[in-house]
Amino acid sequence: MSFWSKLFGGKKKKGEKKRRIPARIEGKFILFSVKCDKCGEEITIRVNRQADIQSLYAEAGEKEDFYNLKKEILGKKCPNLINIDVDFDRNYRIISQKISGGKFIIPEK
Repeated sequence: MSFWSKLFGGKKKKGEKKRRIPARIEGKFILFSVKCDKCGEEITIRVNRQADIQSLYAEAGEKEDFYNLKKEILGKKCPNLINIDVDFDRNYRIISQKISGGKFIIPEK
């Protein structure tokens, strides 16, 4: 792979990390947008950084995750429950995110 391909995004390597959908931070809230797998409804939730997110305490030798969010989301159109599990670093940047019953979408500005 050439220098320019590496610099400007050549082919993805095997085992490369999956792209994380960003969350938007507004004051003490973090906004997530999800889309239901069954009905296609787009739902935006506001997560309070001080009340909804749990602090994690790493043991010696572990890679440190600082905060975790587990949330169940229910839309207005169908009874499908969407579960999200998000790990953050100390600056509330997303380290990992998992979802079942839907998918993350890019939040509207």
